[in-house]
This record gives sequence, C-alpha cells and structure tokens, in this order.
Amino acid sequence: MFKLIAILGLVSLVAAHRYKGPEWRQTKKVDGHVDVVPEWDDSHGYEECEEFLNDPAYNEDWVEGASKEAGNAANGMHHLLNRHMPKPISEICSSYECPAFERVDSVGCGFETVTIPRGYWMVSDIDLERELGEREAYKRVYLYRSGKKNSANQKMNFVVPVMKKYYLGQDGKVERAELGMYIPAAFQSDPPASTYSEVRVEEWARARVYVRPYGGYREEEGYLQQFDLLKKALEKVNISTDPSVRVVAGYTYMRYGRQRIEAMLYDSDQSF
Repeated sequence: MFKLIAILGLVSLVAAHRYKGPEWRQTKKVDGHVDVVPEWDDSHGYEECEEFLNDPAYNEDWVEGASKEAGNAANGMHHLLNRHMPKPISEICSSYECPAFERVDSVGCGFETVTIPRGYWMVSDIDLERELGEREAYKRVYLYRSGKKNSANQKMNFVVPVMKKYYLGQDGKVERAELGMYIPAAFQSDPPASTYSEVRVEEWARARVYVRPYGGYREEEGYLQQFDLLKKALEKVNISTDPSVRVVAGYTYMRYGRQRIEAMLYDSDQSF
C-alpha cells in the first residue's frame, strides 16, 4: 500500500479521541436521532471503479446494522462501530459551517475532485514524538478559536473539516505534520492575530485535491487502503499527485454516529 504503514504510523497518535474497540463505544446520546443509510451518490460523489469492488485485496464493502463485536448499544448507535456508508457532505454542512469547497465531476472512477478556495486557516504543528501530538495540536487551535488566544478575544464557530497535513521526505516517511482549521467566513477578511506562539494564522493558496471518503475510523485497514485506491484511480486517468504531502480530512465527531473522514491527495499541477 505504497508505504502507507510507515506514512500513517501517525494513526497511533490519536489515542485520546478515537475508536478504541467495542468496549469503548460511541458514548454521546442524541434524543430522537434516527440514522438513515445514505445512497452511494450522496455519500461519495463519484462512481466506484468496478475492479476495486471485485478485487479481494481490498475491503471495499461495509456493514450497516448491528456491530459484529458487541451487538446493539444502549444509545442505539453501536452499529456504526462497523465500516459504513460515510455521512454525506450536504448533511454535515447543514449542521456545521464548511468552507466553500467546490466539488466537481471527476474525469474517472474512484475519486472526487475538489477545489479548496484560497483562505485563512488557524494552524498548529503536530509533535510526532508525542503519543497525543494530534490531540494536543487540536487543543492549541481550540484556544485560538475560543477567543482565549487571539488578539480580538473573539470566539469563532467550529468549521469542518479539520485538516491534518503530513509532509513526506523522499523516502516516503513523515517528516513533519500540522493541523489546520478554516477560519470562519465572517472573519476571513480580517482574521484575529494569534497571541499564542504555537498557533499561527496562515493563508493557504487555492488548491485542487482528490479525495475518497470513508465511513469509519483512521485506525482501520480499510481507511489506510483509501490512499492506495485513490492513487490507483488517479493513475488510470493519468493524473499525478504531489508525493510530498498527504491529508486526513475529518468531518465528524468520533464518539457519535455516522462518520466521514477523507483520504486526500494534492494535484501535482496547481496552475489552474
């Protein structure tokens, strides 16, 4: 899986906020919630490559219904410990603010094409030497977003996705990483300065990326395979990607309900 085990050794870094097996469970309860299994087109936005579905090397299936490990949970959401259809973007962005990502028809199967607009992001480095490096970076960004560590003492909305960028060396190993969250639209024209040395405000350039969404958790082999499948799908239509960066884009609260995380690669040619 083109060095994914080494590249995504990072997955062990999220121990404080991740799926930890059936004994952990999804613990948040929402009264009156009714889960509806979405259609493929709503969840993915592209046609799957037939060879991926038929290749036994890939686990491109999902199990809706009761968890094989632990049955039904008291909160009724335990079935989502299995891999499942990802939560649709339209549903997520009706509840949370989302940047104006442009999702367009792709030229091939197996991936979605997304244009990320130029904009300001709040960013903190992930300490790869620390077991909880990702979680600690998230907490630092929260301090900026909460108003405790920005120049205007301004509290800002939570915006999804949370983007974790992993920068790779020529050997394919992660050399450094950072966590970014989009600054809400209301503050894009004049974002508050960070008063915390470990959080910076960066303007990220407009970018074309390619994604595959996943309904489940980063630790699962099925998620790791999404990078492999994404690269194979892009190669089928002669699209090359930037080998120096890979992105995990998280859209959903990991302790409750239907999940959506995206495997994301940047186009090698950003002159569009």
